[in-house]
Amino acid sequence: MILNAHSYYSLRYGTLSLEELVGDAVKHRYEVVALTDINNTSGALKFVKLCREQGVKPIVGAEFRENGELLFVAIARNNQGFKEINHALTEGNLRSRAYRSEENKFDNCFRIYPYGKKQATTLQEGEYIGIRLRDLNKLLLEKKEAHKNYVILQSSSYRDKKSYDIHKKLRAIDLNLLLSQLEPHQTAGIDEYLLPQNKLLDYFEPFPRVIANTKHLVENCHFEFDFKTHKNKKTYTGGAAEDRQLLEDLALRGFAERYGKKDLKALARLNNELKIIREMDFCAYFLMTWDMIHFSSSCGFHHYGRGSGANSVVAYCLKITDVCPIELNLYFERFLNPLRNSPPDFDIDYSWKDRDSIYTYMFGKYGPQHTALLGASVTFQDRSIIREMGKVYGLPREDIDRLIKYPESPLNKTDICRDILAHYTAISNYPSIRSIHAGGILISE
Repeated sequence: MILNAHSYYSLRYGTLSLEELVGDAVKHRYEVVALTDINNTSGALKFVKLCREQGVKPIVGAEFRENGELLFVAIARNNQGFKEINHALTEGNLRSRAYRSEENKFDNCFRIYPYGKKQATTLQEGEYIGIRLRDLNKLLLEKKEAHKNYVILQSSSYRDKKSYDIHKKLRAIDLNLLLSQLEPHQTAGIDEYLLPQNKLLDYFEPFPRVIANTKHLVENCHFEFDFKTHKNKKTYTGGAAEDRQLLEDLALRGFAERYGKKDLKALARLNNELKIIREMDFCAYFLMTWDMIHFSSSCGFHHYGRGSGANSVVAYCLKITDVCPIELNLYFERFLNPLRNSPPDFDIDYSWKDRDSIYTYMFGKYGPQHTALLGASVTFQDRSIIREMGKVYGLPREDIDRLIKYPESPLNKTDICRDILAHYTAISNYPSIRSIHAGGILISE
């Protein structure tokens, strides 16, 4: 029962990939693990998938921190609870609201406060106080009645001494400090690694109420996710039949403009494409793309439709693209065909000056409850790793540049340089910064 596991999606804090975290849980015989990364849920769905594959019960949540201070851990009881957590995180990101705000209601979540943060007498329903190994001596001095609201909150942020060293370097990078300037409260504790489950329970054996509370909590958490079906918005007009009719009308209207009314070869190609689009249920996608183009054109914004979408006569007639696929002998099946598993993808280029206006229109059209910008993770790569590592050791810029350009130089044989190069591959591809895709918009049901 791990209720507070950090992966490397706890940016510049955790050191374990999701695969390592789940693998270690299996190795140490844990049946239940809660992923509670710091102020984000980026790894949650992949974590759930990995746990299902390994026979581990996944629980999802998040650890809410403010300026490095642990406020509480939110554990989703169900899918609605996961939504509440994400809503609270989004509100904090968009409006800079404090995570400690009482406006954040978690009706479908358990909320766990660190020991000493809150008095047990002030707890509401579904709230607990988390106990770590470092707190056990204090519990011996308390009456057992006080244990009725306690659960095991042993954290897992790294694997061993080597990964703890990496953790400290990540913390120094995050805080823009020299490694020697780090203070104990700015890093994970020396006990925040994954113990074998039997050993963890041995530590808590004198406190059976705490163990029972923890078991009760995890038994009341259930999260399911359908990884097989697409979650995209299903209709543009509100009805599938209306979508099909509107797409046909718009395509025929555009056909008359692009080809005239007597090009039978192009008309046959158009009707065949419309048939495939209808059968594969992508009318809404074509219509939503058309609508975006229609709006941007009315604003005088120029766009380029490129990629395999240019193989479609329907797209050409809707003015999504400006390339005639018949003239260039381009095959529609390369863009969309019944044997293709992945959905089609129009590549539409706009000037960066116009992009925010497109975002505003799309969010207004479909509503913020159904629309989101596509997230991305910037990872530690190549020279940036050495540069960041050099800074935490206080190396001058010229020494860092030499280490990057001439790693085999005899001048780089110091202990510090060896350590930097040793950790160079250790954090390669670790997520470093949460970012936003240059143009991806998600529109869902």
